[in-house]
Amino acid sequence: MAKNFLPAKIILFSLSLTAISFHLYFILSKAEPYKTLSEKQHILTVKIPGRRGTIYDRFGRPIAFTGEGITLQLTDTLSVRDSILLAKFGINLNRFKIGERITGISPLLWDKIKVKGVFKSLQFTRRYVPCGEPCFRLIGKTNGIYGLSGVEYAFDSILAPRTSEVRFIRYADGRIFPAPRSIFNFNENPPDGKDIFLSIDALLQRRVYGILKEWTSKLNAKGALAIVGNTRTGEILSMTSIGSMYSDKIFLYEPGSTFKIVIYTEALERGLNLQERCGENKGYTVIDGITIKDVSPLGDKDSWFWALVKSSNACAAKLAIKMDSIAKNGLYRRALLYGFGEGADIGLYEDIPKLERPSKWRRIKLANVAIGQGILVNPIQVLRAYIAIANDGNYIYPTLLKTENPRTNPSRVIAKRETFRILKELLTAVVDSGTGKMARIEGIKVAGKTGTTQKIDPKTGRYSEDKTLASFIGFFPVEDPKYIIYVVVDEPENFRTGGLAAAPIFKDIAIEVLRLYGWDSSHTKP
Repeated sequence: MAKNFLPAKIILFSLSLTAISFHLYFILSKAEPYKTLSEKQHILTVKIPGRRGTIYDRFGRPIAFTGEGITLQLTDTLSVRDSILLAKFGINLNRFKIGERITGISPLLWDKIKVKGVFKSLQFTRRYVPCGEPCFRLIGKTNGIYGLSGVEYAFDSILAPRTSEVRFIRYADGRIFPAPRSIFNFNENPPDGKDIFLSIDALLQRRVYGILKEWTSKLNAKGALAIVGNTRTGEILSMTSIGSMYSDKIFLYEPGSTFKIVIYTEALERGLNLQERCGENKGYTVIDGITIKDVSPLGDKDSWFWALVKSSNACAAKLAIKMDSIAKNGLYRRALLYGFGEGADIGLYEDIPKLERPSKWRRIKLANVAIGQGILVNPIQVLRAYIAIANDGNYIYPTLLKTENPRTNPSRVIAKRETFRILKELLTAVVDSGTGKMARIEGIKVAGKTGTTQKIDPKTGRYSEDKTLASFIGFFPVEDPKYIIYVVVDEPENFRTGGLAAAPIFKDIAIEVLRLYGWDSSHTKP
């Protein structure tokens, strides 16, 4: 009988062996998906960044650097209790998906953050700005690794570090331990970002900010902006703002009378005699039925010379129409040569203002543009234009980076050298005898121009009678210009014109510049 069972046993054994072989085949051939699933459940991958590059001022003072900060990575759904605890520290992880992280949290909170479902680590992801509030908007924000705004964003390709991955083993009870190197290959030391040196002087930045703060309070203004530059290199030594102008974006606005240099450049190139009479001495002119007014009548000082020195809108408007009859679209072409219509090109986020083609300009539009109305500019464009005047037409681009080799454009010829000599005389007279008297500095020749822009009233869509942007831009010393300062004040209440609101601020900043640097254009550390 035993012999009869032998074939059956052989068959059963063969079937078992086949089943085992099939099972082994199935496990081996289908192992990868299960391996991946297992890793997702038990392996936690953490990205480790290198250290973001440091931002230094022109003298090597750190303006922004990276130190240790807490990084939180969500590993599981948070309880309501833990969400409330994190919210007390200003941390909101509810909007994050599992695996996402938040960086740059203060390391002082290390012992206070004790929640389940969050992996906590110390990394170099917290950005510090020792310059403080005067620098915050200019420097901008980061997420601890990458730049989001301001200088941090503009030069992110240089400053940003590389990242690597480190893996941890997560046990069923929630405990997490570093994975052995023998299991995973990883690099714990990713490359750091590179450092940059700005043209900014952090000490001057703080002092200029203090001056703006004091004056906005005196003037009961909504805000103010000030830029200090080196006319020879285009380096921006300070760029700070306050109140309504406290922004990390380059804003647009109507420049007002600081734009009159464009029509005067065009007119001087066409042979304007500054001693000839403008013929508009009553304080207004009418063009196409629209009245253009002066702040005060010129009276018997109605020559083209005094028209700029006293900032006559009526005469500038008349001059624009006169010049357009001699050379069609001359004002437009001259504005393009000065760089209006081009971007600021200093790296910061901006809306690039486009210069409307003159084919759409009526006579009143031409007159308005000549006095700085109906045209949008940004402060770097105005700064760039006046740097060109200070350098007798040599076109130098402003920069936020420290440099000994300014970026120039020798092929750009705005006007003849003699025209710029005359413009300097006119702008010097503005400060000595005209609307810019409040910018005078004893013993130093200053050239500059005031600007008063009526803001658009959003309710009526018309120019407001009492809301203005008051500005002043000037350079010094006139004989050998080294510094240029541009001040814009938003809606000053106590004094509304550029001569009364912005020129005194220019003077205070200029005195501070001279205290720090004296006459040495190399800007050695004071």
